[in-house]
Amino acid sequence: MRSARPAALGTLVILNSAITFLILKLQVAKVCSTTQGDGDVSLQMNIFGSMLVCFLPRRYREIFTPYEIPSEAALWSGILESLVSLGLGIRGYYAYFDERMASMPVEVLTKAGEKGGESAIMGLGSIIMLEYLIHVTTILLVFFMLEGLVRAIAAVASGEALPSLPLQALAFLHTRGDARNRERRLGERIRDEVQPGADGRSLQISSCRPKPWTQLTTISHEGEFYELVRENKGTVPRPFVYFLRKKPQTAVIRGIYAYDPNEVLQAKN
Repeated sequence: MRSARPAALGTLVILNSAITFLILKLQVAKVCSTTQGDGDVSLQMNIFGSMLVCFLPRRYREIFTPYEIPSEAALWSGILESLVSLGLGIRGYYAYFDERMASMPVEVLTKAGEKGGESAIMGLGSIIMLEYLIHVTTILLVFFMLEGLVRAIAAVASGEALPSLPLQALAFLHTRGDARNRERRLGERIRDEVQPGADGRSLQISSCRPKPWTQLTTISHEGEFYELVRENKGTVPRPFVYFLRKKPQTAVIRGIYAYDPNEVLQAKN
């Protein structure tokens, strides 16, 4: 009965292997040039550890290492994901095929063989494969196989270490949750309080949210340009206090920030 398994499965294996070979062929010279002498073992160990970390989004990678993931590790990580997913898919198909064929009455198989010969048995194999392909587990394995190829190709094309998409989605939700918690801790958004200085050349801005200003930022307000002098910690509900002064006419203007006291009322989730 194993002969009835569709030839498409073998084609998939050959295609995946061919892509993997081409990717490795493009990288072999680069890997060989960086693995010489006593550095071989240390680099391989670095790649082995980085292969696992590579699955993680940047948010979680920083927990394990402050360094960038080597492109070789990203390449092998993608290849490993693709091959493992393909292997599990093939193994699962064989088990599913045997189970389905064993569950069919012998009379049905006999009649199919008498009427259609070997082509009828092959047709049964195609039907079984279609059934297997629409299983949730199979769809997930196909997804991870394709994801591994994409991650490997990205490592070759741009040296980028792409994370696994489900983990990236988890990191996105984690980041959104942190932003909402931070928003809740900071309290209700209210309009900034702007107090002009007695000298007419300075401003004190008290806000319920922090500003992205630095000493290099030029802050535009009511037709005047200001620069940040210092920032202090204030009291609730406006704990962020900034002291500005007008920029000298001869000063270089760069990084202009158009300031509006009502900008904090726009919720940033």
